[in-house]
Amino acid sequence: MEILSEIYQGGFYLLSRRFEKKQFPFIGVEEVLPPVDVDLNLLADQTVTSPEILSEELRKHDFQLTLAELQTEFAGQNGLLLLHALLIAVLRRREAPENATHLFLRLWREQGTRLAKDLTIRWKISAATTFADHGNSYEQRSLGMGLSILFDMIKLHDSERRLTGQSGRAPFRRNPEIRRFPLAFGMVPYSFQNGDLDRNMLARLWALSEKDEVIAPLARSMLFAVMTDQRSIFARAQRLKPKHGNESVLDLIPRDEGSK
Repeated sequence: MEILSEIYQGGFYLLSRRFEKKQFPFIGVEEVLPPVDVDLNLLADQTVTSPEILSEELRKHDFQLTLAELQTEFAGQNGLLLLHALLIAVLRRREAPENATHLFLRLWREQGTRLAKDLTIRWKISAATTFADHGNSYEQRSLGMGLSILFDMIKLHDSERRLTGQSGRAPFRRNPEIRRFPLAFGMVPYSFQNGDLDRNMLARLWALSEKDEVIAPLARSMLFAVMTDQRSIFARAQRLKPKHGNESVLDLIPRDEGSK
């Protein structure tokens, strides 16, 4: 491939170098993270306070700087959210201590329901990405990656759409007279009349969520968000489908069972 034809100049070499640069390890992680057997219930009852140290006094890769920034963000909230964010920050860098992975997984195993309820979508996406990199099962890694890519692509797609100034709740108007341009890579366009791509995508992720109880609270909260928020491409896609294409629950029940 010609270098000049690449969308990202420098190709995957420079993309990889840039990604690796962001993974430079922190300094002083062990001084900040609690032990793996920390009392999580006690943390849940604690309220995060604003940092006492000024961030300007700290070096760029000093983990105390990250602690101060996250204390500011989570001030007034419970300590579990702060610990969760600290673990994600550590696990995104190289040479993360092994106890950080164990504590992250323990946090979701023991406090997953509460985390799924209290975390913002930003931190849920970060948690999914962390599961993709550090999950200890096939389901955790694959579901984490699937959820991470799903929400990143929704953000990318809908952010471009936002430039039109049109509400995320309203699909683009149909215009049978305009020219239909081909899709990238020679893909066949999605059929809003009969297509199941969106449904199958969500169904696969949901099926994975039923196979691992650790990531299940995170996955289900994120998938319920896709199912209920009316401002994403998924909701707009349903409005573009013909009404007879929307199945009811009764349509999915075998006749011999539905008659009981």
